[in-house]
Amino acid sequence: MNSLTPVLADFISDLLRPSVLLQLFALAFGLIIWFFLQISLHLETRRWPFEHRFNYIALFKPLANEVLLLVILRIFALALHNITGVAGLALFISGFYGFCVFTRVFIILLRLRVPISIVKSFDVSVLRPFLVVFGFLGFIAQIADLPSLLDAPVLMLSSNDFSFNDLLLLVFGSYFLATGTALPAWCLTWFFSGIFQLSKPAHRAAELIIRYLITGIGFVLIFMIVGVNYTFLAAIGGGLSVGLGFGLKEIFSNFISGIWLLIEGAVRPGDVLLLENGNGEDPCEVLELGMRATTLWRDRDNVELVVPNQLFFTQQMVTYSGLKDRYRRGQVLIGAAYRHPPEKVIAILEAVAATVPRVLAKPAPKGLLLRYDDSAITYAIRYWIEDPMNGISVASEVGIAVWNAFSREGIEIPYPQRVLHMDGASNARTQI
Repeated sequence: MNSLTPVLADFISDLLRPSVLLQLFALAFGLIIWFFLQISLHLETRRWPFEHRFNYIALFKPLANEVLLLVILRIFALALHNITGVAGLALFISGFYGFCVFTRVFIILLRLRVPISIVKSFDVSVLRPFLVVFGFLGFIAQIADLPSLLDAPVLMLSSNDFSFNDLLLLVFGSYFLATGTALPAWCLTWFFSGIFQLSKPAHRAAELIIRYLITGIGFVLIFMIVGVNYTFLAAIGGGLSVGLGFGLKEIFSNFISGIWLLIEGAVRPGDVLLLENGNGEDPCEVLELGMRATTLWRDRDNVELVVPNQLFFTQQMVTYSGLKDRYRRGQVLIGAAYRHPPEKVIAILEAVAATVPRVLAKPAPKGLLLRYDDSAITYAIRYWIEDPMNGISVASEVGIAVWNAFSREGIEIPYPQRVLHMDGASNARTQI
């Protein structure tokens, strides 16, 4: 730490040099001019020539103000270089900002081919932090001795000396490996899918496996470059092995189950399913199938359920939307008095169910006599709906329509009855 203090002191003194302050002041003045110009020109909202003929113009319109700022900064940097001959920092800042604008163009082009979620994650979690780190180090390199700063030892751990450069690689390298593997994994999977004709589940499984391979290999390379003691790595590996045998056993089991589910394709995003411990009126839609857990959405209370992957192998699972379609059969039970002809009741049930808007005409609703109960005959009206997530609301609509139809037709829905038979004066027998 003592060797780092003089380097920081030299950096502060270099930052306060008049030539450096002059360049920063010139760029700040250019930034002020840009601020008023972009307000008056309205480049992002005004109509451009040939905009209606070329769709790409509309895509790049949001970058208009950024390009204007790049031009102004570059003009001021070149002017300062021609006047004073000292404009290295200003030229770097304007060039770095030009690189940032180019990355915006790259992101726009990526959105045309790569899923939006992957592009957004790469942009926010990887590209922008990388630009911040790269720009900060480049700024220091323009005004101070960056190699001396990076080579200064800052941490001693066991027999290993870690310099500032090693810490940067460990921290930011680990971060970018953890957050930045989605895009390269998607690109590699897209390449292999074209060669091997992978199915959707296999595509998703290959993408996640490639992500974990890239992350694992990357961590090994980082440790090798930094020079971490192999005995230390072996100790970490031994600790992880013990953890897998005890505390991490469930996590490892869910990980393997997730890979198997992705390869097998038994559960897919968009499926509507019901686990054994649920009830038939609460179907859930699969939002995302991850390596550790599956995220389900329940419409009844608009909540997301996180279900461990191994649950799909240890409990029975009912899928309402399989490979064929998403149709689901619904049913409403109702009792009618014995004095009404069953043919008439069944005809009313079928006619009423057909009038409910979300009940499908094909297959047609089907009325059934199920059983003879003590107080009534129990009927069922069975029908089909297109979206299994609407099962509860459609059943309610059918039930209301049946009640109204029974009231119009004079069909009685009886209460439970109890008949008391008297046998003599003292004995009584109750029949239910």
